[in-house]
Amino acid sequence: MDKNLLITLIIFAGLSFFMFMLFLYVIKRDKIIEQKFTAFELSLEEIHKELYQLKKESNNKLDEKLNKIERIIESIVDDIRVIEKKNLNIINDLKEEVEKLKFKIRKNSLPEINNMINKNDEERIVSLYKNGYSIEEISRELRIPAGEIELILKFSSL
Repeated sequence: MDKNLLITLIIFAGLSFFMFMLFLYVIKRDKIIEQKFTAFELSLEEIHKELYQLKKESNNKLDEKLNKIERIIESIVDDIRVIEKKNLNIINDLKEEVEKLKFKIRKNSLPEINNMINKNDEERIVSLYKNGYSIEEISRELRIPAGEIELILKFSSL
């Protein structure tokens, strides 16, 4: 039995040695995996930092571009306002000229028309036109040429 005991001890020692080596291998493998995870975590953290930096730079560039566009738009709006003021001045000047011309035409034309048509006829023409009569109907009613009626209505600003 001594021999069986010795074989059992050798097998037990061999298995113990195998288990010990397996244990050492698992510990070594675990350290390697832990090192890889640590490296992976560091890489992931660096990528996260770079992504944050890129987002920040991107937002800064976008803000700069938006600010440039805003300044351009403001400049265009200011230019449009200047042009609008010039146009309003031109329109006002033209209105004044039109009024002057109207006054001159009335001054030059009214005596001739006044000779042909009296004030009562003028008032009746304006009144009939305001009441919805057409120029032709007023012309037939008062027996005054349509051209003269149109002229009176124009001078009356109708």
